Amino acid sequence: MRVFHWSQVVLLVGLWYTGSEGLMAEHQLMAYTLAALLIARICWGGYGSVTARFSHFAATPLAALRYLRQPKPVVGHNPAGGYMIFILIALVALQLLTGLATFDNSYISDGPLVRYLSDDWVSLASKIHKLNIDLITICVAVHVFAALWHSWRHDNVILTLITGKTKLEVTAQQPLVKNSWSFFVLVAVLLLLFYVWQGEMLLRFI
Repeated sequence: MRVFHWSQVVLLVGLWYTGSEGLMAEHQLMAYTLAALLIARICWGGYGSVTARFSHFAATPLAALRYLRQPKPVVGHNPAGGYMIFILIALVALQLLTGLATFDNSYISDGPLVRYLSDDWVSLASKIHKLNIDLITICVAVHVFAALWHSWRHDNVILTLITGKTKLEVTAQQPLVKNSWSFFVLVAVLLLLFYVWQGEMLLRFI
């Protein structure tokens, strides 16, 4: 989870920079790497360790509001933070999907879905791709601010993301950590399918 989190940070910064500078080969290579990470995270969110599962931190809006009124240290993601996780995963997935359908006036940087879509759909995907990165930036800024504030006032979640350790209350139950070979098999199969689909494009960058 920590590898996913910090790798995603580095890749998002790299994608923003390469996209702004027109470094499309590097931009697409980073995008495929991020897509691989996202596939692995979604799989792990289904049947991974307890605190990594989406079902663990999925909460009602009322529960999130209650937490914001009375925040406290929790094991794993808190109810409000869980909503930000879902939002960021959805936005990153949308960014990757629209990137696959984006035309950039050069063969090597055209998205692989461009050939199958009409000009109107490609134009719409390009507009969403440019707008969505701003939404991601805003959400990341809110996420970072909330993490800093929570670390200062309640529980040092940033240190936990670095060390993987946190102080549990005496009454807190130790979360179950899962080490599943089937997860790696599933991810390997999905990435193999992804490579079969986009392997020719990836080889151009290596």
